[in-house]
Amino acid sequence: MCGRYASSKSADELIEYFEATRDGELNELAPSWNIAPTAQVYAILGTAKLLTSARWGLVPSWAKGLDFAAKTINARVETVAEKPSFRSAFKSRRALIPADGYYEWYTAAGPISRKQPFYICARDRAPLAMAGLYEWWRPTDGGSPVLTVTILTREATPQVAQVHHRMPIILPRSSWDMWLSGEQTGNELISASAKAPELDLFPVSSSVNSSRENRSSLIEPVPPELDQVLW
Repeated sequence: MCGRYASSKSADELIEYFEATRDGELNELAPSWNIAPTAQVYAILGTAKLLTSARWGLVPSWAKGLDFAAKTINARVETVAEKPSFRSAFKSRRALIPADGYYEWYTAAGPISRKQPFYICARDRAPLAMAGLYEWWRPTDGGSPVLTVTILTREATPQVAQVHHRMPIILPRSSWDMWLSGEQTGNELISASAKAPELDLFPVSSSVNSSRENRSSLIEPVPPELDQVLW
């Protein structure tokens, strides 16, 4: 899965890197090294590649409230085309979610559950393009619509599986337009992600466990805090 990630690039940097266009009403976001569910995040929408901000946790139009998002920060690619929460967005509302990298927790074996956070990012430290979906949710009281997003996940590659069995779908530049146009099926998306940039993964401080912690040092390598972590 993907439950925390970092995104420190400015809107202008993302527009240049992704060759995106700026939403005229974009509220620029502060750099964050510990983005948690329901936070505002950058998203690139549709074939126009519109850079905007959205609430992390997809809320379908039929949901009664925004608290629905707690269950939909991620969408499994294996079932996304059938799940009621995602199937409509999968057909026609696709996005890229830019990230510097993301966090995952290695769980140590033993009678007491202990976890070591890892940071996973591109080996060249370029932004990652995570496959996503978006949906507008409109409150019944006539309030303003809310743009929401989710991140698609897949079974982890052998490298990432050392830490966790799931991972976000990371797309190479050559697949961005095809994904955003709605042309790729779930299986095609997995195949495309096989050409994604090479990744680095390394232990980081357990300070990231608290969503209140937010500083650039969270993504710096540290010695592992668990004896079972061997790399």
